[in-house]
Amino acid sequence: CISHSFIKNVRPYRGRLRDNHQDKKMKRNTIPIISEKIMMASKLISGFTHRHTSSTIHRTHFLTRNSAAFLSTTASESGGGVNHNDGLVISNVNEDVGVAVLIMNRPPANSMSLEMNQAISTNLKTIEANPKIQSVILTSSKPSIFSAGLDIQELVAPDPNRLPKFWNSMQQVCLDLYGSRLATVAALQGHAIAGGCMLAMACDYRVMYAGDCTPNNSENGQSDKKKKQHIPTIGLNETKLGIAAPPWMGQLMVNTIGFRPTEWALALGTLFSPKDALNIGLVDAVVEGHKDDSNSNHDDVSNGILQQLLPPSLHDQIAEPVIQNAFQEALTFAKIPPQARWASKQITRSQFLMDMEAKRDVDREHFCGFITLDAVQKNLGAYVEALKKRSKK
Repeated sequence: CISHSFIKNVRPYRGRLRDNHQDKKMKRNTIPIISEKIMMASKLISGFTHRHTSSTIHRTHFLTRNSAAFLSTTASESGGGVNHNDGLVISNVNEDVGVAVLIMNRPPANSMSLEMNQAISTNLKTIEANPKIQSVILTSSKPSIFSAGLDIQELVAPDPNRLPKFWNSMQQVCLDLYGSRLATVAALQGHAIAGGCMLAMACDYRVMYAGDCTPNNSENGQSDKKKKQHIPTIGLNETKLGIAAPPWMGQLMVNTIGFRPTEWALALGTLFSPKDALNIGLVDAVVEGHKDDSNSNHDDVSNGILQQLLPPSLHDQIAEPVIQNAFQEALTFAKIPPQARWASKQITRSQFLMDMEAKRDVDREHFCGFITLDAVQKNLGAYVEALKKRSKK
């Protein structure tokens, strides 16, 4: 629903972007951290000795991909929790099994503000700095929603000084997750929309809850209708807000489900049901059932580890099938020799990471210019008003 005049306004801007992009072409060959990872992966595959490989892996544990700062804190040696950025994210590790959890904790929808993005990146890097940890489960403290994506308040009448920092933090979260040395497992009990879908796609494995219905019992004790239904969805729905997914996010979806399904999904802003998401490969597994099902049977040892990993407020989630499935996959990843697993990961992901780094400045300039266009601000404002009306009902 973008007008012809809107397209005319964008064209000159695109021209300036191309000129700017040409000026910065030399940056493509100046990405030392990622280049080091690729060289390391090649050496691993070529059969370098275990001693040399272990040294290289250990050294790169503490590296980030052109991030603003290096870590100043590390995970507890005793396997205790780490919690940075005012509780926006809760993380904990278990060194005995090599598994960590990273729990988004920004009610009501884990919307991705500047501070939220920084909290995710900081906690992830802290976990990475512990060489005993090999996999991490990314989940939410609110089971009904994984993340609703970008915080709309960052986009409506944005602060011109804050907006570039916000978008830089979005880029960094994707780079950190997609390029992590850790095996990343997304446990999706609720909706993963827009940026929330991006977080899930950046992980190595995604498990999603099939959904349920809570019956409304009538006076005679019979269930005669459905009172509440929770069917989580996942997808990039930006077009329905009058904006478009950034190129790197669209390419991430192409890498996940293929070109034509992505083209169709982006154009329509499709939010997929768990079954449809599984069919197109947007998630790797869909689990049914509920923690209270009579046939549920869980390993006491696993439950004990999860009890240590999760905060007391989430102990009622331990028996949930999604959490159980995610934990078992995290254990499987953690048992694979990390050198081989990480080298294999770089084979499929290094090109995307290099391209995203090379185009990062141009992407940020384009985003900030696009978001502040009058037509885009009008669409975003209308969306906010619609949300307000919906919340009053």
